Amino acid sequence: MKEVLSDVGGNYTFAKVACDSEYTIIGSKLDYVSDQETVVTNSERGKVNQADLVLKALIVGNEIVINPIFFDFDKYIVRDDAEYELEKIVTVMNNHSDMIIKIESHTDSRGSKSYNRSLSDKRAKFTQYYLYTRGIAKARIESAIGYGEDQLLNNCDDANTNNCTEEEHQRNRRSKFIIVSGGTNVKAVDPSVAPLHKVDKKPGKN
Repeated sequence: MKEVLSDVGGNYTFAKVACDSEYTIIGSKLDYVSDQETVVTNSERGKVNQADLVLKALIVGNEIVINPIFFDFDKYIVRDDAEYELEKIVTVMNNHSDMIIKIESHTDSRGSKSYNRSLSDKRAKFTQYYLYTRGIAKARIESAIGYGEDQLLNNCDDANTNNCTEEEHQRNRRSKFIIVSGGTNVKAVDPSVAPLHKVDKKPGKN
């Protein structure tokens, strides 16, 4: 394996590679999601192969931003595909040992307000439990609260719910990981996302 550093413009070069060979280029940066691309070199010497990698920032403003965490309908258990996203939270918090966050969970407006608030609260607390199982200290998660449909991002409230598309409803179903404090104490760890980690699906008392 060969490593190079990019310049300030994000440009990089591997000067010596074999012809007619396949290489996997992986780009990584602290607090960014890694990206990779497979390149097959030309048969002629002197030809240039280009691989453009796009690294997505995990910290935007005061939030750790990941792809949506999906739950099965009417459920609050974290799905296997959601674990991959939560591992990004684990990575960022391991990178910054002084970071404290709070978790918010939101639903769309379908269903009663009280039920949605209860369901979202269970989802927030199970997400919190998952992070505990991955070694995040309890003191580093200030709170985990479900707000139901109280903080919609659009006009898809009870009066308009039937007029909204599924995409509009989905925008309201979200989890937020807000940085309360810290984030300056950087620990030198591998920034790549860790493999999936199975957890007990029966959380105890927090």
